[in-house]
Amino acid sequence: MRQTLSVAICVIVSLVLGAIGTRYVHPHWFFATLQSLHLHAAAACVFAMILALILKRHFLIWLLFAVSLLFTGHAVLMGFDFADRPTAAEANAPTFKLLSFNILNDNFENSDAVVQAITSSGADLVNVMEAAPIRAHLDEIAKVYPYRVGCGILIPFCDQMMLSKTPIETPVVKSLSEIFPSRFIIAKVNVAGRIINFAGIHTTKPYFDNFHSLELGRAALAISETTGPLLLSGDFNASSLAPNMRRFLTVTKLKTGGWEPATWPIRAGLFGVPIDHIFAREPLKIKSIKQLPDALGSNHYGLIAEIAITGQQ
Repeated sequence: MRQTLSVAICVIVSLVLGAIGTRYVHPHWFFATLQSLHLHAAAACVFAMILALILKRHFLIWLLFAVSLLFTGHAVLMGFDFADRPTAAEANAPTFKLLSFNILNDNFENSDAVVQAITSSGADLVNVMEAAPIRAHLDEIAKVYPYRVGCGILIPFCDQMMLSKTPIETPVVKSLSEIFPSRFIIAKVNVAGRIINFAGIHTTKPYFDNFHSLELGRAALAISETTGPLLLSGDFNASSLAPNMRRFLTVTKLKTGGWEPATWPIRAGLFGVPIDHIFAREPLKIKSIKQLPDALGSNHYGLIAEIAITGQQ
């Protein structure tokens, strides 16, 4: 019985590690979700192999244990590959705040609390996804954020929405694929005395064929057409460990603020997956980023970040 259970564990772990390992040979969308969960899946394999070793000691079990540890360690290291935080010399650079939150499109019963969280956040810029629940509160929101794209401005429906305390200039709305329309907004805003490119995005899930990579490619093209500081936030439905996400960050030269806070699923808390992101392009750098303490009825935690404008004279 012990040997049978040990063999079963090894078979399952072999399949999981094999699927994760395809990223090193030829990444494919079929395994994209698992590769997005690379750290969690590899860590689970480590614990599974510890159990297998308790049941039976064998060379192949030790080998799978070693590979699981290797994959886990690589995932941790990859989490810092795109980190770029302000240096000590940039500690006094001017800053501003950004709030990014997928509030869930049927979260109407918590709309008052969501609006309160947004308007009292102190953020200069806000990116809201699945914004339908707060349509009835637009006048209240406008008292704090008088400038908006979405919910009747350039986008007739309430889904992707951008809010700002300062004028939103030359906004452009794009549909990244045929699945969901108008889920990419890019514009210019003046924050802390500097004109920056501000973008919001909501991609499809990575198991919808190859649409996730297609959308990232189209977003990367739009971003590459801009020059100067750029801030991108939104729900990517994938962690930065996914191969197509890493390719996206490489092409766009976007950076993270270090270890990214988990945002989904909310029941997992700090042990969840960071599928909502805030990325910055020089001279912007993410000084701090944290998970909102309450999901307010959403299935995602929101993010709030302090962004430093470095390179100022």
